[in-house]
Parts: sequence; structure tokens; C-alpha cells
Amino acid sequence: MSVPRYTVRQLGWYQAPHGDPYTRRVPTTVPVATLDTFDDAEAHRRECESAARESENPFRFGGRSVFFQSSLDGPRLHDWLMDAGIEPPVSELRHDDWRAWWEAFAHTWSADQLAHAWAAFDKVRFFDVVEEQKNTVLPLIQEIRFVDRESWFPIETFYGTFDVPAHPGMAVGESDDEGGFPLRAYRTARRAAEMCEEMNHNPFRRPEYLTQFRWLRTTRVRQSGRSGTFEVTEVPGDVPPRAGVAFLVQRRAFGASGHICHGRRGSDTGSRVPIRLFADHSAALAYRDELAAAVVELMNPFQVYTPPMTGLTEARFFAAVAALEPPLPWPTGFRLLDWVEWWDLCQDEATDAQRAGAWALFANQPFFEVTRVEVSDE
Repeated sequence: MSVPRYTVRQLGWYQAPHGDPYTRRVPTTVPVATLDTFDDAEAHRRECESAARESENPFRFGGRSVFFQSSLDGPRLHDWLMDAGIEPPVSELRHDDWRAWWEAFAHTWSADQLAHAWAAFDKVRFFDVVEEQKNTVLPLIQEIRFVDRESWFPIETFYGTFDVPAHPGMAVGESDDEGGFPLRAYRTARRAAEMCEEMNHNPFRRPEYLTQFRWLRTTRVRQSGRSGTFEVTEVPGDVPPRAGVAFLVQRRAFGASGHICHGRRGSDTGSRVPIRLFADHSAALAYRDELAAAVVELMNPFQVYTPPMTGLTEARFFAAVAALEPPLPWPTGFRLLDWVEWWDLCQDEATDAQRAGAWALFANQPFFEVTRVEVSDE
């Protein structure tokens, strides 16, 4: 019988360097601690959460609407705060007013009042706890993807010049900040490490499911902190022995800019971050849909997607937006910050169906996917 363990994760937030005054959520996580009991993990999470909240204003996170900070609407948030003796000036505040009010008065509240106030902001969380099973983690080899792969010349690999530019001025081996292309899962970390090391040191010892063309175009030494062309990552999942295959739920990789990883010409580099392995395809699809639904509650689609990414012409894109019947007039051009602000301001009156419809415009660019991978019993 497998024994559970509990991992405390830091949730992803990104502050744009200019233009956007809000720190926005992205669907990334970083493990910070693994403990044997939920109580210990929760205590550690609370400590981390308390430290992260220090001197922060919840109304500057998520977007220009209480929708992005709390499951409570304005009037109910007002009542919640009143329960702790905190008095907002009125129950119907504009978002900028909420933000300015917090800045002006939060320092006058007691520790208990602050804790009560923060409890209302369930969408502004910096850490969480997830349960995993110690005996259900499989090592997965993934191929690292590179930002500049569109400019490489395959002939270089025949001479071993993996760190030489294809032409003057080209950045060499600038890889995506996270993720990769999933290749094969193994039962033991030892076997996965052996295969990964062999593949990194011998470019011609490639798996049968990698074509020579792709290998030649991706054999490079990374210049961003992670060496080699392949790496091993542990992925939770309950896959029985001799299954042969599993279904991997993965998400699009994000860069330090807070946007989806892409090449210099805007194309998808193919980097994906593995999340969980499933033996059953329908279970994998259900988990993918659960993750996607959570994102709709936390993010503004236009913070990472541009209108042209829908694949629609300008006329068809505007027609699709009109079909949503949004509560506010939409921008007339494609300036991204205008669309971000517009969608923020729509949230007080937008319905769940309208939110889902806005995200559906980018159905060709899903955050989460399910892919089939081989599982070796070696």
C-alpha cells in the first residue's frame, strides 16, 4: 500500500515590467517542501503564506475586478469585512477605490482583523498543498526545447559543434525556461538516469521514436542553467506494471516574461510541463478539464493570448466577440492592454457562459493537454 506525502507548492504570479499595474496569476507551480503529514504541510504552507502576504494589497493581484481576488462579490465582501470590525466606506466600490482604501487603512488593523480580511481573498493564494503517493512517481525523460531552434543548421551536429552559432549574432542554445517534449517514462530513476546520460553524451544513440531530422535540429547545449539536451523529471501517476503506455496531462510552458514559451518568430516551441500520468484516458481528460476550469476563475485570457492567436481573421474575431454579448463595448483594435483592461472591467456583470466563451476563442491554444507516452518496465 502506497504512503501519501504532501508537497507545499509556490503558485505562479507575474508582474509585467510596464503597462499593467496588476500582478497576474499564471498556472505554474514550484515545489518548496515535501512533508509526511498533511498537518505539517499545512502548517508550513500557512507560514509561507503569511510571509508572502506581509505588506501586500490583495486588490493589486489578479486584475481590475473583485472577481479575480475573491469568490465574494462587492456587497458580500463588504459584509465579511464588517464582521471583523473593518468598515469599508460603502458596499459598492469601484475596484480602484477598494485598492486605495486597503492601502490607506490596512496598517491600522489588528493581526486578527488582517487574517479575517485575507480569508476572503481565496483567489489570491501564494502557496498550496497537494497530496501525492510515494510509490506512484515515475521518472520521465523529456527533450529540452530551444527558443532559437528555427535558425539552426542540422549539419553542425556531424562535427560536434553543439555550441557554435549557425551564423554571426545568433544566440546559441537559448532554451525555454521550463518543460520540454515528453519521450518515455521508466519504472526506476536509475534506468531513466542511465538512458538520459547516454542520450546527452552520444547524439547518435537516439531512441527509435526520434527521427534523425528532429534530433539534428535539437542537439544543443543549453545556455540558461540546465545542461544537456535531455533531462529527467519525476511525474506523479498510478500506472500499473507492464501497462506499456500511459496518458500524460501536461501544460504549456511559460517563460520568465509570464507568457507562453514561443520561438523568435512566434511559433510554438513545443515545450510542455508534465503534471500527472494516468493509466486511463478518460481520467486524464477529466483531470485536464478540471485544471482548465480553475484557470478560467483565476486569469484574464488576454494576459497571455493575443487576438491573432485565435487563428481568426480580424472580422471573424470581432464577430465572435459580439456573439458573446459582453456587458461592455469591446476595443476596436488589437492593442493588447486594451483587451486586458476591457475583460477585467467586464467581470462584475459577465456570466460563467461568457467567460467560458471568451476562453473558447483560444481553444487552439490550450493550457492543458493529454498526450500518450510509452512506459518502460526496464
